[in-house]
Amino acid sequence: MLVRFLTWLRWPLVLVLLVALNAVPVVAAASSFSLKQTEIVIPQVDYEGAIQYKPNDPLPYLDLDRVQWEQIVRKSHRVVMLDNEYLHVTILPEMGRVYSMVFKPTGSETLWHNQIARPGRANNKTGWWLWLGGIEFTLPGDEHGTTWALPWTYSILEDSQERKALRMEVTEPGTGLVESIAFSFYPGTAYLEAEIQILNHSADPVEFAHWVNPMWVPGGENELTDNTEFILPTKRILVEERWQKSLGPSPQPWPENPLRFIRNWKVGDIMADGLEAGFFGAYSHDAEEGVVRVFDPMKNPGVDIWTYGFRPKGTPVEFSEPSKGYVEMWGGTVKHFPNQLRPLEAGAALQWTEWIYPFQKTSGVTLATKDVSVNFVVTGDLKTAKIGICPTRSIDDVLVEIRSLGKVLFRDVAQISPAAPYQKELKRVVDLNERGLTLVVSSAGIELVRCQPSRWSGFVSSE
Repeated sequence: MLVRFLTWLRWPLVLVLLVALNAVPVVAAASSFSLKQTEIVIPQVDYEGAIQYKPNDPLPYLDLDRVQWEQIVRKSHRVVMLDNEYLHVTILPEMGRVYSMVFKPTGSETLWHNQIARPGRANNKTGWWLWLGGIEFTLPGDEHGTTWALPWTYSILEDSQERKALRMEVTEPGTGLVESIAFSFYPGTAYLEAEIQILNHSADPVEFAHWVNPMWVPGGENELTDNTEFILPTKRILVEERWQKSLGPSPQPWPENPLRFIRNWKVGDIMADGLEAGFFGAYSHDAEEGVVRVFDPMKNPGVDIWTYGFRPKGTPVEFSEPSKGYVEMWGGTVKHFPNQLRPLEAGAALQWTEWIYPFQKTSGVTLATKDVSVNFVVTGDLKTAKIGICPTRSIDDVLVEIRSLGKVLFRDVAQISPAAPYQKELKRVVDLNERGLTLVVSSAGIELVRCQPSRWSGFVSSE
């Protein structure tokens, strides 16, 4: 990521009119459950004429000196659109990418899009990357890998009233690994489910790393809001030596770290030094909207966070006006980004299921599962407890309890949905000095989630 930061190329003045060409899909207000194949147009720098290929090598290499930077073209892309009561998702299946995820209860786009797609340098085998936006799925390692640059095949698996599903697939040429991603979408749910499989058809073990890279902008402004928090269930973070001047020493404790908030960032990466749970996310306290990825932490132990810093200037995401940028929250099959690899034995496969979904009005996240995001915090003075619960589907008669060593200290019953989360502030109602304080959320006798509180002392500042 250092190369892409230090080698931002010249950028011409762009007419404000070009912003109108941005292909972020418009969502109809009516509720539906549908799968639609169509095309959208995305404006891009005219770079494709500068792509070169080497003999017996399917990877595209880009001569950046030949890119027509002043020329903007309209590129048509095949898309699959998924729509239900809570989400409108747009997938670029031939690029192996989720392009858009609109949370219909708020009308907000969750994923960052560049106003005009443009290339630049990157530390991978191709030597470049495309600033486009969305969610990318990368093999075989390095910065963005190579699969982002390859054509993917896709097929529709199901188009019923119970499930909409498609599969995208690509073969990474350097390793021969086959990456298969099957997306499933259900009526009345606010998540996109992805079943990811990495296959090694060769007769030898292969070293690789797979990383999912969602480019998030919770809050609907296509940039990070000033009080965006990065949710990371870890006790400490690591900072590579090249970023320690801007982000501090390594390791660092995380729970009260100023880097939890974008306002304390300068450009660079941090990594989780181990995960305590299988989720991570970002939350805009300004808009009271967030987004999470939920996954198996045994198969995906790595998390890396990259940003351009707080209110950056002169970045590849600026066009007619300044941008506050976005956050890349990488999730990987190895612990450390970007050089660590792991083996996949001959004929073997690595497979897992994960979920990405937006949510709202929880004031943060203590724990997230595929069913619910929960925030349970106690203020530093132990006088107030705050509870926020946003599910991924409508749930009737949800039982909310605060327990302590078998005693029920607080109980409430509510009807909740992605459009109507649960919020409660308890001031001096519960003895917050009780040992083993635990929030338990259940429905119809089935426990959905339980967690202990985190401490909230307000927004942390490095100043």
